[in-house]
Amino acid sequence: MLTSKARRRLALKTSAMAVLGAGIFGGLPVVAAIAAPVPVTYTCGQGIESPTSTVALSMEIKPPAAQPSPNSAATLTWEIHQPTATPVLTATAQITPASTVAADGAVSAAGSPVASATIVATGAATPATAISSGSAVPIPTMTMVVTPTASGTVTLKGEAFALQVNGNVLYNCQPATTGGGPAATLVVGTSSTSPTSTPTTTPTTTPTNTPTTNRPTRTSTVFETVTPTATVTGNRSRTPKAGADTGAGGETGPDGRMFIFAGTALIAVATAGGLVMRRRNAARS
Repeated sequence: MLTSKARRRLALKTSAMAVLGAGIFGGLPVVAAIAAPVPVTYTCGQGIESPTSTVALSMEIKPPAAQPSPNSAATLTWEIHQPTATPVLTATAQITPASTVAADGAVSAAGSPVASATIVATGAATPATAISSGSAVPIPTMTMVVTPTASGTVTLKGEAFALQVNGNVLYNCQPATTGGGPAATLVVGTSSTSPTSTPTTTPTTTPTNTPTTNRPTRTSTVFETVTPTATVTGNRSRTPKAGADTGAGGETGPDGRMFIFAGTALIAVATAGGLVMRRRNAARS
C-alpha cells in the first residue's frame, strides 16, 4: 500500500514523463517542417530550347551544420525533388546504368561577406538501374562552395539550372516570374584572432668554473718501540738462604709430638672406660 508521499512522488514522475513525451512527439513535426523542402514553380524546356512548360518542384538549399568564419570555405547543397505521383522531368529515351546524369545551376548571393554575386552549383550521379523512357529522371544533389570575406549575413537564392545526360542538355529550367527559386541564409561568425604569444626570455646563468687544485696527501707512519718497565709486585717469592724454619728446637719449647702422645693416651683411656661399663651392664642383666 502506497503512502501519501509515495503517491505524490509517483504522480510527479508520471506528469514529467507525459510532458517530456508530448514535447518529443510534438516537436518532431516542427523540425520536419523546418527541414522539409519548399515547393517552387519553374518553367522548363527540353534541350536548349527556351523554357515553356511550367512545373512544380520541391527544392531546398542547405547551409553547413557549423557556422563558418571569415575567409573559411563553407559548403552548401541544393536539392531538387520531383513529384512522385506525376513526375515532370522525364526521360525522353532510355538511360542506361553506365550513363552520367549531371545537374548544374546558378545561385545568386546577396551580402557584403561574399565577393562574387553568382555562385555555380554542380552535381553528378550514375543511375543504379536503367531508366526507361517516360520515367522520372533523378536529379543529383548540387554542391557549392562559398568563401565569405567578413562576418555578417549572406542570402543565397537558387536561379536557373540545367539537367544533362552524358553531356547533352535534357532540360533547361529557370524560376518563374513570381516567387523565384529557393533561398537560404548563411550567417558568418566573427573572426577570432588568436593572441600572439610573446616569448619570455629567461636569462641563462652560465656556471663559473672554479679551478680546484688537487694536492697529493702525504701519509707518514711513525713506529715507536716501547720498552716495558719492570713492575714490582708486592708478593714476591723469596728462597731462604739458610734453610726453612720447622718449629723444632729446644729454645722454643716442646714440639708437636707431645700433643700427639697426649691425645692418643686420652683415646685409649676412654676406650678402656667404655669396655668396663659395658661389662658391668651385662653382669647386672
